[in-house]
Amino acid sequence: MKISTKVRYGLRALAYIAEKSGEGKLVRIKEIADDQNISVQYLEQILFKLKNENIIEGKRGPNGGYRLAQEPDKITLHQLYKILDEEDKVIDCNESEEHKATCSEQTCGTTCIWSKLDSAMTKILKETTLNEFIKNKDMI
Repeated sequence: MKISTKVRYGLRALAYIAEKSGEGKLVRIKEIADDQNISVQYLEQILFKLKNENIIEGKRGPNGGYRLAQEPDKITLHQLYKILDEEDKVIDCNESEEHKATCSEQTCGTTCIWSKLDSAMTKILKETTLNEFIKNKDMI
């Protein structure tokens, strides 16, 4: 299982925004991109999705930037994963496209190891907040 680059960069950007906006300032996209070594264009796509889902709020102009729209302990990693990743499941049933097409809760249910792993990982992501991620960001 791999967490996509979009999700990893999104988490890093949010951790940076949370840290800096806690100081009462808006964080500019260029500042985040430079600090986190993410291209501005790619970061724009990520922040656009997060803004549309009211995770962050932005202000345009010379004094513009981004800040969290919610407290970090109210945002789960699962919410962020669902916003930033195109996949429905955290862990797919199988790498085979034909098996993915036939795999469902009814056909795999609790007997498939991949389904069990997906359920476990989803549970962890739902129970983990952005705040917890931020506290452990140096280990990630």
